[in-house]
Amino acid sequence: MNATPETNTTAEATSKRARAAAKAAKWIGNFVLGGALIAIVIVLVAATLARFDIIDKLAGFAPFYLAVNPARALAIIGLIGLGFALWRKTGHIAKLALGFALSAALLVAQYTMLILPAGEVPPIHDITTDLNDLPQFTTLDVEPVSTGPFTQEEWRAYHEEAYGDIRPMVIDKPPVEVLANARALAETRGWEIASADPEAGTLEATATAGYVRFYDDVVVEVTPVEDGSTRVDMRSVSRVGVSDVGYNAARIRAFLTDLRGMD
Repeated sequence: MNATPETNTTAEATSKRARAAAKAAKWIGNFVLGGALIAIVIVLVAATLARFDIIDKLAGFAPFYLAVNPARALAIIGLIGLGFALWRKTGHIAKLALGFALSAALLVAQYTMLILPAGEVPPIHDITTDLNDLPQFTTLDVEPVSTGPFTQEEWRAYHEEAYGDIRPMVIDKPPVEVLANARALAETRGWEIASADPEAGTLEATATAGYVRFYDDVVVEVTPVEDGSTRVDMRSVSRVGVSDVGYNAARIRAFLTDLRGMD
């Protein structure tokens, strides 16, 4: 039976819609995959340049948090495009899937490394074991207290609420031995030792945080106790930024725990 004009018209319309759907799927795939690749390359290049101090630390970190919304948009568009391509059987599935996967991976990294941690800690970056008598730096150029955009009262309130567990530690060893152990521990962590003064009972060093290697300055202070043991205080301060995303507090907790466990 010969095809009628109506049948031919319907077939042509169906074919035209299929071509349009395939073209749309291809365009979405190129957009999502290209956008994800560009975003990832920019983030990695900027972070790497900052890591090696070729550019400013904050400038190198900026693309990572500025790419949150673009990554979110690309992931949503990619997911919708992938669903559309599967429904209409347009092809270009691999490109859409890869674009969605890359944008989603970037988004997961941003949430796990920045957004979620930042929401769980206060926006401060000067952490200490003693709020009433902060260990002070004499070699490294660090402010007596670094409160960022907050008053000292606001900074103190943030600190007390979030880091009430960070307190001085007493170790049953003489101060000279504790300070020597602190230096050895700092060196194993790759910290740059600025000074170690057994007479003053202080150690100053610079640690790094994250892939960008933000610089954080650390002071360890040992004080003799009457029974022959040693009280250890510590302070860790970020050089740039407002929130440290919890790095300084985590550093103090881990360092003091390991220091106590040293022979």
